[in-house]
Parts: sequence; C-alpha cells; structure tokens
Amino acid sequence: MGKEKRTVAAPHKADSTASPTAPEIVKYMTPFSFSGETLEAAGRVYRLPSRADFYTFRAFADSLDGFTLSYNRANEVMVWEKKLPNEPMHVIKVFGIFAKTKDNPSGGATPRELYNLLQDPIFREQWDEYRQEAFRVSSLSANTDIGYYAAKSPMPLVANRDFVNQRMWHEAGRDEYVIFNTSVPHSTVPPTYQKDAHRNKHGPYVRAISKLTGYLIRPWKNPKSGEVEGASLTYITQTDPCGWIPVSLTNYIATKFAPNTMKNVAQALPKFRLWLKEQLEAGTYTKDWDLTPEWWVEDGSDDAVKNETVEFAIKKWSEESAMK
Repeated sequence: MGKEKRTVAAPHKADSTASPTAPEIVKYMTPFSFSGETLEAAGRVYRLPSRADFYTFRAFADSLDGFTLSYNRANEVMVWEKKLPNEPMHVIKVFGIFAKTKDNPSGGATPRELYNLLQDPIFREQWDEYRQEAFRVSSLSANTDIGYYAAKSPMPLVANRDFVNQRMWHEAGRDEYVIFNTSVPHSTVPPTYQKDAHRNKHGPYVRAISKLTGYLIRPWKNPKSGEVEGASLTYITQTDPCGWIPVSLTNYIATKFAPNTMKNVAQALPKFRLWLKEQLEAGTYTKDWDLTPEWWVEDGSDDAVKNETVEFAIKKWSEESAMK
C-alpha cells in the first residue's frame, strides 16, 4: 500500500498484438470539477486539483447561499444545513473559533496548529473517537493522496462505515489553509476490504461516500481590536452513508452531531501542542504536508477574497451580546 508509480495519463496507443483494457477514468461527485493534470495509478485515471480548484472549494465553504442556520452558541460555534435539488443528503456546515478566553486560557490555537492537528494521522488515534483504522493508500502528488478510513457507527444496530477518499490540501499563506476530500475507488481497498483483510472483526462495514468534506482554516481576529486572537475553522460535508438508514434520520443526526467536531478538536489541541513539540524535538516525526504558500489571487488583483461566514458570525454574535 505504498506509493503508486506516477505517470501522467496519455492517449492509449494501438497495439497490433494486444488489446489492453483502457484505464478507468474516475468520476468525481464534487459540486465543482477539477482542472489539474490527470494521473494514472492502479488502473485508474485520477484528476489532481489546481490552485483555482482550492479557491473554488474555499468559496463554496465560505458561502452562506442557501444555508439555514440550525444551531448557534455565541462566540463558539454555528451549524447550518443546505438542501440541494434532487439530492437527498443535505450539506452540513459548521463554523467554530479557537480563541483564548478568561474561562479557557488554553483554548486558543494558531491556524498552523489547527492545520497540523487535522493533517496528523498519528495523534488522531487519541482524539478521533470514531476512527477504527486509517492509512494512506497511495500518494498522487505533493498535496494529494488517497486514504482509507474506517469508522465505528455512532448508533447501535447500525453497521460501521468505511471510506476511500482522495484528499487534497493547500497552503494559501497569510495563515489560511484548505483540506478537502471526495470519495474515489481504488483497487487496493475494495468494498470488501474489511472482510478480506480482517474478517470483519469489528462487525460488518458498508462503503460510504463523501461527496465533499473539508476544512477551511483562517485567523480569528478580535472584532473590537482587530488583533488576531486565535483561529477559525469551517467544516463542511455532504456524505452519503449508504445502506438502509433513512435519509431523514441521517440528515437529522448529521446536524446534531456536527458541533461535536469542534468540541473534539478543541479538547485535542492542548495535548497535541505538547505532543507535537516532543516529536519534533526527538527528530522522529515528519510533516509531509508542508507546502510553499500560494495566495488565492495575484498581487495587485482587483478580486476580493471574501470572508462571508466570518463576517456573519461577528455580526450575529455582536448583536446578541448587545442585547444582553
């Protein structure tokens, strides 16, 4: 399950002595297409993301168009959901801030710390309560890989789920980061993987689908002083668990469980900060996700990089504070 041989996909040349099967072109379920180069690996042709694609994800994650606010805890977290035409699964969006307060002096985080926590696969075992197995299946490029993730069910009498996702990440600079994934097939981890490899020792699994799941990390500034006091995290997902679970129940549970994402991250951050420092000092830890930053627009461009969600949260929480 190591690194796949990287070859850029090219038109198949006819062979007079053999008729090999053309590689399958992967079909993506994201609400936007990828515009990067193609890459053939394990008998399939995958598409890599470009900087423009990451910017498109950022705009999608930041937009409030069509979203309905379903949960709000002032100065901490907000949850929205969005219904799409002819799509049974709703898009769930969560926004949270990680800033120091008098009541929680260790609650703050820099955007880089938050990014490292969400990228790290080792310490995640200690804070991801649903993780049962996870590993990198294939590395496609410096900022794209394919990974396997098996999750235990949060509900009794419901089978566990597993995913095979193409995961992509980007450093924009100015303390902004993007990570997102979408489900793809890979021959190394077919839907029968848990049965084949582990004889379903944790129970049966259903192969689920992440149409789009990702994170947008930005600095969080004090609305009054304008000083950076921590980080903000936007988490957005549209996931189909497949199987027999009623869609209405799935959407309801997704909305109710969404705030737990921020809670789990907040609880993990102080411990991760110490753990990562120890690993780096020991010289035994490699961060293979660091990239050269590329801002969203060129210097001097008239295009404005929006922060719709952040501005909405600041306005709403300020109004609520003024009413007290």
